[in-house]
Amino acid sequence: MSSITDQLFNALQNVQRPGNFYATGRLEVFPPHLEIEGVGRIALPLLPLQAEQLVAVAEHAPYGRGQETIVDTQVRRTWQIDANRVTLGGKHWQNDLDAIVNRAVTGLGVSGEVKAELYKLLVYDAGSFFISHRDTEKAAGMFATLVVVLPSEYSGGELVVRHQQEQVKLDLGCDDPSEIAFAAFYADCVHEVLPITQGCRLTLIYNLLRMDKKMPLPKPPDYNLEQDKVASLLRDWTAELSTNSHEKTPEKLIYLLEHAYTPAELGFDALKNADEAVADVLVAATGQADCEIHLALVSVEETCSADYAGSGRYWDEDDFEVGEVIDRMESVSEWRRPDGQPSLLPELPFSAHEFCPPESLEDMEPDEVEFHEATGNEGASFERTYRRAALVIWPRARYLAIINQAGLSATLPVLHDFCQQWESGNNDQNSSLWHEAHTLAGYMLRDWLPHYLGQNAYKTNTVRDFLNTIYRLHDSKILGRFWSMVSTSGFYHKENSAALVQAAKLLPWTNVVNWTEQAISTSAARAQEACAALLVRLAMTETGSAKDLSTAAHVLFTALPGDLERFPQLQPWERSRFSVSIDLVVDVLTCFSVIDTTLAENTLNYLLAWPATYDMDKILVPAALQLTETETSRELPVVGRLRNAVGMHLHARVAEVLEPPADWRRDSQIKCTCQDCAELRAFLDSPTQSTWSFKAAEAKRNHIEHSIQSHKYDVNCITERSSRPYRLVCTKNMASYQRRVEQRKNDLDVLARLTV
Repeated sequence: MSSITDQLFNALQNVQRPGNFYATGRLEVFPPHLEIEGVGRIALPLLPLQAEQLVAVAEHAPYGRGQETIVDTQVRRTWQIDANRVTLGGKHWQNDLDAIVNRAVTGLGVSGEVKAELYKLLVYDAGSFFISHRDTEKAAGMFATLVVVLPSEYSGGELVVRHQQEQVKLDLGCDDPSEIAFAAFYADCVHEVLPITQGCRLTLIYNLLRMDKKMPLPKPPDYNLEQDKVASLLRDWTAELSTNSHEKTPEKLIYLLEHAYTPAELGFDALKNADEAVADVLVAATGQADCEIHLALVSVEETCSADYAGSGRYWDEDDFEVGEVIDRMESVSEWRRPDGQPSLLPELPFSAHEFCPPESLEDMEPDEVEFHEATGNEGASFERTYRRAALVIWPRARYLAIINQAGLSATLPVLHDFCQQWESGNNDQNSSLWHEAHTLAGYMLRDWLPHYLGQNAYKTNTVRDFLNTIYRLHDSKILGRFWSMVSTSGFYHKENSAALVQAAKLLPWTNVVNWTEQAISTSAARAQEACAALLVRLAMTETGSAKDLSTAAHVLFTALPGDLERFPQLQPWERSRFSVSIDLVVDVLTCFSVIDTTLAENTLNYLLAWPATYDMDKILVPAALQLTETETSRELPVVGRLRNAVGMHLHARVAEVLEPPADWRRDSQIKCTCQDCAELRAFLDSPTQSTWSFKAAEAKRNHIEHSIQSHKYDVNCITERSSRPYRLVCTKNMASYQRRVEQRKNDLDVLARLTV
């Protein structure tokens, strides 16, 4: 079975010309110079006195019944004056009439030369009417009737036109005397004029004639079959989307138009020829199928390589051919509604399978091709831009799914707005507002949130904003689905832990425990710090049930860095990326103490056993301070043990003798055996020499300076540039002693802070 995109395209292939069974409008004109035989010049707007004069010289208008022409005021009550008694003139009248005719035939969907032939002038005074009837052919080539209402004050008298199952009621009255209203309709349409309730209406009746007698008379465009077929297709498509949201079923349909339109001229009322006809059919069909339709611009921007195909020495654009596509951006934007009202739709992406038919996207020709010369390290390139107007359709019930296509930058504000409106109301989860928020959140969770959960996802506020908003909505179903996704993907971003734990408050604790175990089992080997942040928040939030997290805690313990044999599944380069932080130590000791005190003790033993990983001064001392100065962890037994271990380390260092150097001898553990470094070593070993001048080429000077800096020798270096080769002047200092003095001061301060 063919896809909805192919079926829709095929259903519209017979829609070739626009138009309807009627056309109507208003035009600002200069009132014509009107003279009536027997009355003279007629003032416009029509004066009551002249209306009486017109009636006096007119005759009752008859109507046709078969071959007969009958006057019956029960069927038709109006007054007529033959065209041969009417004189129309004025400087602008012919141009105004031509404009009216052009608009009329365009609205009727007629092409070719058309002539308007004056047939009658009709006077409808109070009480005048004409019941339903069809016009007879009054001249060769006649296919429609044109009604032009001259400036006159009246009420009532609406024109009703029927064609097949459709009907329209037209009020042709104008309040502004500089306006003329008109209506045209095909001759075979049934029509009537409702009674005039007040005043008098003055009307010119024209026969619209096709001048090319060889062509058949036009008929109203009839696309009811196509319209019904399209509506049926759209209903089936909507049902399929609601029951089976499969990737192969497009969520929107894109029908490319034939003509080019700029953003400034884009609008339903500016469409041309077949584009207008297709739009009319689709607007009607989408209304029947409860779908929405918009007019928009499809844009594609491509950056392509420029392949050299010339042979000359001096390259220009003609020497290059467009190569492979390097980058491509696709979007649908510049939305227009059928009613002309502004649309708030964001820029949306599109997929090839949304086009009707899918291959129509491949047939697009570029509007612009721009060549860029090579600059710096970047080669020459071409940029191509494609733009086509399109009609875009989606089920009205799936409006939020369309918004969701724009990504989280578009959907998060909408979701937040739903939440605020819901909170300001009655907070009823049965309300339509809550269900809209729930539906949108489901789309976001399905299409976008998974990209923010993986190990390599960007760190943003997106997940937190989403979870916090869903928590405010008390949407436990969405929160449960999110937690389930985390259990599968793992947990890698500690900044999301607070929002995730808050969400857990609305979920069954047993489920949260199981999800946590799965998440930590998946990601602990690569994201120990994130897993520890999640576990400590859960344990401290649910202290009464924290022991239920024992399995997850043991999994995390076995993933703590240090012993590389713990990670046989990781590649050597992955192990080399291990890093530990103060927060990791604080979190594991805190949560393990709440979950399993024995595990906490074993963890501390492990930390102390791997000093190369858990450096005493960089990691364990700051961790001990943080744990001691936090009320909830200060009295934990494992924290007391950590304080003792840290204290012993600090006391041992404080007990060391601290004296300034007795002479100028400095540390000289240089591994390099070159002659220059031998001179440096001799300088460092000298108890009397405080300065050394090394005159050499730049490379040798740099080598000596690098050795001093890399070993942190107590030596200052400056370069003297008085003569070549320059001199590197090295002067000994007391930096090591000063560092030890500062370390002693800091150690004493830490020991004081560790005293509980």
